[in-house]
Amino acid sequence: MDPLSLPANQSCPIARSLAVLGQKWNLLLLREAFFGRTKYAEFQRIGVPSGTLGARLDALVDAGLLERRAYQEKGERTRDEYVLAEAGRDVMPVLAALIQWGETHLPKERGADVTYTTTTIEGSPVRLEFVDDRGTAVSRDAVIIARQARTATASG
Repeated sequence: MDPLSLPANQSCPIARSLAVLGQKWNLLLLREAFFGRTKYAEFQRIGVPSGTLGARLDALVDAGLLERRAYQEKGERTRDEYVLAEAGRDVMPVLAALIQWGETHLPKERGADVTYTTTTIEGSPVRLEFVDDRGTAVSRDAVIIARQARTATASG
């Protein structure tokens, strides 16, 4: 059964997001795109089976997270590369939150941490946080998730 078909999930933005981002490999493929990888062979390095990789890349293109562009290296046939679309770039805070949570709560066996830095102050680390309308940081303990009813607009 498709979870989005359940009444409790039909209007839920988390359920809609998971329909795209929750597919196996999709977040890791987007991570690779943020690292600047664009070519099919570069995405293969994370271990996605070839048949699955093509389907996942197609799904990310169909969802508007990646754009497919043709390129040709000298003496080679034309191939596709995959670059982040605006919707894909908007996933950056989601990945940052997952990284921040994973580094805090899951044991690290080996490898380097992933850090986010700013380009405006060279190498200065940045982090995610909740801020209010004035830009003041708000403790996560002071934040709740509340449902807001949508009102119909004149256009429908």
